Amino acid sequence: MAKPINILHPIPKDGKPFMLLPIGIYCNKELQNAAPGSLVELWQDWRHERKVLVRKCRIQINSSVFTFLAKSLYGERTRIADMLAKWREVYDVPFDESECMLIEVRDFNEDEV
Repeated sequence: MAKPINILHPIPKDGKPFMLLPIGIYCNKELQNAAPGSLVELWQDWRHERKVLVRKCRIQINSSVFTFLAKSLYGERTRIADMLAKWREVYDVPFDESECMLIEVRDFNEDEV
């Protein structure tokens, strides 16, 4: 079994399989190079969960698509400035503030190994 890609992100609630993640030269580099079907491990404080990467794409942060996705995934009161501030707190490496990555994941079954 391949080594899982670690991601610092809250585990999606309500069965939503999508996440917006910062990217950069050193930020989530393994994820940027990952192929669909790769094993991903989401970390939130002490809790972690294994998922499988379904697909990924890059999105411009200052676009209506990003705003729509952020509000539909994280709630109507989500602000871009708040998301960027939170990413700065969590990630200790610089990231690109003009682009991010949208990923879709599904549950991992031990039978797939």
